[in-house]
Amino acid sequence: MKDVLGMINLMNEQDDLSTLTRNRCVGAVPFAGRYRMIDFALSNMSNSGIQKVMLLSNAKADSLLDHVGDGHHWGLDTTTEGGVTVLPPFSTIGNLVKDTEGDLLHLYSHIDLLRDCNETYILIAPSSVIYHMNFENMVDYHLSNDADITILYKHLTEMDRHAHIGHAYNLEMNDQGRVISVTPTYHALPSLKPQNIDLDTMIIKRSLLIELIEQSMRRGSERYLKDVIWSHLADMDVQGYANHGYVAIMDSIDSYYAHSMHLLQPHGWHQFMINQDSVYTKQEVEEETACHDNALIRNSFIAHGCSIEGYVENSILFPGVKVNRGASIKNSIVMHQCAIADNAYLDHVILDKQVVVEQGAILRGQFTHPFVAEKNGVTS
Repeated sequence: MKDVLGMINLMNEQDDLSTLTRNRCVGAVPFAGRYRMIDFALSNMSNSGIQKVMLLSNAKADSLLDHVGDGHHWGLDTTTEGGVTVLPPFSTIGNLVKDTEGDLLHLYSHIDLLRDCNETYILIAPSSVIYHMNFENMVDYHLSNDADITILYKHLTEMDRHAHIGHAYNLEMNDQGRVISVTPTYHALPSLKPQNIDLDTMIIKRSLLIELIEQSMRRGSERYLKDVIWSHLADMDVQGYANHGYVAIMDSIDSYYAHSMHLLQPHGWHQFMINQDSVYTKQEVEEETACHDNALIRNSFIAHGCSIEGYVENSILFPGVKVNRGASIKNSIVMHQCAIADNAYLDHVILDKQVVVEQGAILRGQFTHPFVAEKNGVTS
């Protein structure tokens, strides 16, 4: 797919992940014991034959950029014109300081770079939505229908009770697959009625994208590319293309926790692990995990480099976590290099990286409202 440019849009992320995104963007948030959320978008593009990716960056992307680098960990060809190009956040246009909310102004500030590209089509995807996808099939569908834009969606039914979607668009399509109307949906409950949830992923001709950006900037009434597209549904052929596999939309701390816990259920892990060998991440030095004689582990994911002397149940531990004697961890997510002291108790908790839980501390949350500890913090 040399004629397709990949673009990962950080500017549309719903930043409702509590302290997890205080100093990082959503795409940099760790997930499933070994990944960052952006790994899935990069892997999908690489596996689809896309070798050139632009990263529409935001102001909190420093740790993400360090993680992504030039893209070689994801198999992107960095020897020619491939790899990852970062489009930094914009601050001014000429002498005018503008409101930086939304992605349109950001895209407009890099319009010359878009004009200079050789690719005919652009595939835009988010970092905060996890799914497995071969974009070649989506591109073929787009071309065979001669569509202006093709939008990726997930059809949610009453069987998808784990969706936990806080903010999304519901697409209504006609019998030919054309999107005819769009309505915002909040705290979507699939048990109420089926919904076609927009996955914030689209294929669009580069020339059309440039035209829409320039038109919207002249009007000055929209801030987001999606708003421009929704306003043109009557005069553009916008097609819907369904994703039938695993999907996780991370737009709140509740959804992040729920999707993480879903992985610990047999059917949830099975869904997530399909084609998982084709998901790549930045390679780190892996140390051995030490489970001592006093350790007891049940239904948990324990990453490399952990040292376990206590009790761990129904939890996800990232690399380098240390659980001391007598400590108990249940229904929790413990990120890199955290230290849990003797006799501490955690239940329904999310610890960001390098948190120290002191001896005898009791941290307890609920499934819908987990307790969240900030990175590098000390809790007692």
